[in-house]
Amino acid sequence: MANDNELNKNRYELEQVLVSLFRALQELLALSKKERVSMLNEPDLLLQIVEDKEALLDRISVMEDKCRQIVQELSLLLDIRLEDTSIQALLPYLKPEDATRIKNLTDGIYSLTSQARELNHASQAIALTKLDWLKATQSFLIDIFQPEAGYRSPKD
Repeated sequence: MANDNELNKNRYELEQVLVSLFRALQELLALSKKERVSMLNEPDLLLQIVEDKEALLDRISVMEDKCRQIVQELSLLLDIRLEDTSIQALLPYLKPEDATRIKNLTDGIYSLTSQARELNHASQAIALTKLDWLKATQSFLIDIFQPEAGYRSPKD
């Protein structure tokens, strides 16, 4: 079957990547909250927050790729033959205490991802409202400075 040392190494590496991913998602959630406050009160900070958020999302993407790679390696070591191997599919093949830790991490990651998604939807709504307000203000200002339709300048 699987080489126990290799299996333990990959399982440990998976846990470490999941912990890093969990922490990065906590950071993303904090940045999303800061972004929302910035939209409402401090628009000057918004650009830096968005750049920080983009960099963090890039890091998260790399971690997710690493996680998929480790899951594939574990599935090969455990001789699991599924079309799409997932972390959940690996759990029954791991020691119960290892499976519990990994399941708790994935549940926490899912929870943070859901919170970040909800916060981003709310921020998007705020951004759209601000954009509508800006367009309405722009139209109002244009209307103030445009001459009326029947108006002719005394020079004409």
